[in-house]
Amino acid sequence: MENFIHISFTFPTALYTGLLAIVTIYWLFSVIGFFDLDVLDVDLDADGESDFSLLGSFLNKFKLEGVPVTISLSLIILLSWLLCFLMVYHFSTQINAEWLRVVLGIWIIILTPLLTAPLVAIIITPLKPLFKGHNAQSSQDIIGKTAIVRSSKVTANFGEAKFNDGGAGLILKIRCEHVNTLQRGNSVTLKKYNAGQHTYLVTAKQ
Repeated sequence: MENFIHISFTFPTALYTGLLAIVTIYWLFSVIGFFDLDVLDVDLDADGESDFSLLGSFLNKFKLEGVPVTISLSLIILLSWLLCFLMVYHFSTQINAEWLRVVLGIWIIILTPLLTAPLVAIIITPLKPLFKGHNAQSSQDIIGKTAIVRSSKVTANFGEAKFNDGGAGLILKIRCEHVNTLQRGNSVTLKKYNAGQHTYLVTAKQ
């Protein structure tokens, strides 16, 4: 037990222990209703453009889209902590040179999410159908209605909005062909649905 605590709170495992604590607190608050499941969700496009471009590129690279970002990140952090703990337990403690342990620790921090992401992609694949927003028929049904922008901007290649469907709400990918000042919280009118790209052409609500 003492060895478990020691490894958990020493470099490099301590980094993932801290992240795991944040994840645990987040899910506890989500259970009691303080946070939404999609609080960190971003629009992930093939070109990597998003509110968090580095995060979007990472999730796209490992095919981690299709479920709320909070789920993907939570699983990556959990598995990264476990892998990091095991690597430190079996290898780092056998190295006496402090500088070498630091170098190894840095590499462990970098490699663990890269190693666990493919596994997370396999785990979340069966969950993706549960988070599909709606089919093409319902997509046509909401044309002309109002949605609220939830991304930092809306361009011809990027944008996201939330549509109140009377339930949990639908997260929509939106696009605007004209230069605009749309930002998070603005109201837009859904003008046209692009079935090929699963996006909505929008204009600012007058």
